[in-house]
Amino acid sequence: MKIPRACMTVLTFVAAIATGGFEAAAQSAYRARPLLAAGSPFHGVHGLRFDGENRLYAASVIGQSIFTVDPATGGIERVVGPREGMADDIAFGADDTMVWTAIEDGIVYAKAPGGPIRRLLENHKGVNAVSFSPDGERLFVTLVFYGDALYELDPSGDAPPRLIAEDIGGLNAFEVGSDGMIYGPLYFRGQVVRIDPDSGELTTISDSFETPSALKLDFQGAAYVLDEQEVKRVDLASGETTLVAELPSGGDNLARRSDGRLFVSLSAENAIVEVNTADGGVRYVVGPSPLNSPAGIAVRTLGGRDTLYVGDLFGGLRVVDGSNATVEDTPLELFQPTHVSIRDDRLLVVGEVFGEIQRVDRATFEVLETWSGFDEPGDALEAPDGSLIVAETGTGRLLHVTGAPPGQRVAIAEGLAAPRGLAWGDGGAIYVTEAEGGRLLRVEVATGDTNVVATGLEQPEGVAVMPDGAVLVLEVGAGRLKRFDSSGGAETVVARDLPLGFADGPSLYRGLAVSPSAIYLSSDVDNTLYKLTRQE
Repeated sequence: MKIPRACMTVLTFVAAIATGGFEAAAQSAYRARPLLAAGSPFHGVHGLRFDGENRLYAASVIGQSIFTVDPATGGIERVVGPREGMADDIAFGADDTMVWTAIEDGIVYAKAPGGPIRRLLENHKGVNAVSFSPDGERLFVTLVFYGDALYELDPSGDAPPRLIAEDIGGLNAFEVGSDGMIYGPLYFRGQVVRIDPDSGELTTISDSFETPSALKLDFQGAAYVLDEQEVKRVDLASGETTLVAELPSGGDNLARRSDGRLFVSLSAENAIVEVNTADGGVRYVVGPSPLNSPAGIAVRTLGGRDTLYVGDLFGGLRVVDGSNATVEDTPLELFQPTHVSIRDDRLLVVGEVFGEIQRVDRATFEVLETWSGFDEPGDALEAPDGSLIVAETGTGRLLHVTGAPPGQRVAIAEGLAAPRGLAWGDGGAIYVTEAEGGRLLRVEVATGDTNVVATGLEQPEGVAVMPDGAVLVLEVGAGRLKRFDSSGGAETVVARDLPLGFADGPSLYRGLAVSPSAIYLSSDVDNTLYKLTRQE
């Protein structure tokens, strides 16, 4: 699959939408255009590795895909797609068998050239870094973030995994030397270490790092190490560490070609760069992208100007000007922000993977409060009294959270099929989309009374309320936007053939927001935002 190109499409709104910049009409034409340039298809790029023929492969977890990348042209082609393509790291055996780690699904996959995809390991959430020995006879894999261990795997998948060591400090992307030793970075200890794969004995080589995430050997007694925005070189005998290059943003992984050329993946920018190890120069091979993998959207309008707050999975919380399409970073440090909502001068930002919700000052982005321990939280809204309404996707509950964190959590509604999107209705009611149940619900917060507004929807996610009370819903499975009349739920297809529904997986969410003059939605196909306005 080639990179999707952003397109400009004229869509037809067949709803009578009054108020603000939307004039009532029986049939009015509206234009949907990308607010920003389309991003690369990576959805965050992570593992990099060259195969035996010096072809560069790139891995994406959220994008659930493995790609080949042409270092000369930046051309990208998907070679393994969702969901089996989810990969945090990649390794190649002597016969070019490709092995990769699906960190969220806990699976290690393998595929020989021309052969089927096999599972070497299952039920190990957190499988992260993977590497063969130089002769291709031995295969090693680590658990990081959801565990902390180093295993040896049978490349055939016949024998069970052998635990080498655990609680070692987060052994991230590593490599096996010609001496048979494992060399790698300990992410949580700021060290580069050598590990004997037979005994598990660990020796510290250097502790001159902050959060090292990847290491590649030069097989001449040294290694290149990725440490946040720096590439460093460490002498494996003495531990002497020197700076090689400064990167434009935080790096994720490294790949070294057989001729010594070094490449780095930059997750936040959806980019790959080549680093000149002689002079520290940096050249973009792919990217950077304006947005990484946009998900939830909230909009605030002041003086007729729209400001969008966007959960950009590996880019963090971003601020986008709806008029001139400029993008600003924020200092908020929340892993993979997925959903965003606004109440007065505050934001609620949801990190779905680790189950966190933060209340944030909208002007300074200072974190005011943090709630943890949710099971795959979807959208979250702040009530007028400061309490929270949370769609807990993992348990199928709509929660009312009161009091200071961790707060008292009471189920308003239960038994929902993957509740994801939330929007305030009138009278203190909440609209809820059931992504798996295919329904739009209206729930009274005070009583829990639930009314079904619509059924038979195809993976509804983003939901927003128009100024006239009509409800808009993104049907991800059908690639369309629907409108439901506030008086009786009569539905109308507002827009078709939207670039939605690339895949399902951790943190993927297609957000929707409405201002007085425009509708905004996030595209997981083009990795950008679309703005829908009335065509004059």
